Amino acid sequence: MWKAIADIEFVGDKDHLIIREDVVKIFRTFEQKSSKTEAGGILLGFVYPGFTEICEATIPGKLDRFGQFFFIRSKNGAQRKINKAWIKSEGSLIYLGEWHTHPDINPKPSITDIDMIKKQLKETEMEIDFLYLIIVGRDDTYWVAKQNNEKITILDRIQKIGIN
Repeated sequence: MWKAIADIEFVGDKDHLIIREDVVKIFRTFEQKSSKTEAGGILLGFVYPGFTEICEATIPGKLDRFGQFFFIRSKNGAQRKINKAWIKSEGSLIYLGEWHTHPDINPKPSITDIDMIKKQLKETEMEIDFLYLIIVGRDDTYWVAKQNNEKITILDRIQKIGIN
């Protein structure tokens, strides 16, 4: 079934996350259907009072490793992209987390996924104290969470009337 591509939004306790249309297009391009391998990358965006905006997502790079049930992002390639975005935006476009695909409708994280985002938060020097983890499932489904130093909070998708 064809679905229009538009911004999507998620909310949690005190969180409001907007994922811009261009990022949604990337997610849809790499949806893991049939025997396709996992894909993933980093999330870049802006933090504002009251909401966070993801406006860029990288695609798998030459140095990344992947298979049907795993995706391992290259740290060096990702760091170059983060640095370039930071410099070009004069410090306003920042690293916000990680995304990858699962071959499921309504995907769920593995223990490895949760451990990875906790490790990223602990080991990354940033001005923010949280990271997002997005797992892209099939048929425009997502698992979205925000990891901070204390806990991981699952965010719920806001369903807009007239848009699937």
